[in-house]
Amino acid sequence: MPVKPEKEEYSIDLESIVKDVYKEMARLQKEFEQTFRDIWSKLPKIPVPISFGFFEPAYDIEDKGNEIVLYVDLPGFARDEIKIRVTEDSVEIRAEKSESRKLEEKGKKYIVKQRVYEGFYKRIVLPVKVKPEGARAKLVNGVLELILPKSEAKKEVEISVE
Repeated sequence: MPVKPEKEEYSIDLESIVKDVYKEMARLQKEFEQTFRDIWSKLPKIPVPISFGFFEPAYDIEDKGNEIVLYVDLPGFARDEIKIRVTEDSVEIRAEKSESRKLEEKGKKYIVKQRVYEGFYKRIVLPVKVKPEGARAKLVNGVLELILPKSEAKKEVEISVE
């Protein structure tokens, strides 16, 4: 009588599956972008550029020994449009602004009104624990700089058993 293995072994080539998924996602993205361009080209042209939606700017984290410095690109935002929340292991940054523009041309029978909304939200998990109460922020030339003092290392003590 033949001996039956306890478990059947399956051979899965995970790498090729992931590659196939990425290829399909890239194909769908190209198809979506082409569809969007086709639709966009059929819309009436507006003489004022439109800016809207949420974006995710670039950021860098630098370890400077006793502190972590986070640099976030936020061009076009003013200090009062930026909200920051710091915890011991993460930073949340939200920037929002909106404005209304009006364009009138003499001799034309139309007025273009446009509302613009821009927003940004990002939660960044920090590589080390920080002291939220010591955090400082400044905005220079569209770059938000967050200085976050590191939390002191926990002291290790040896105890005896009673």
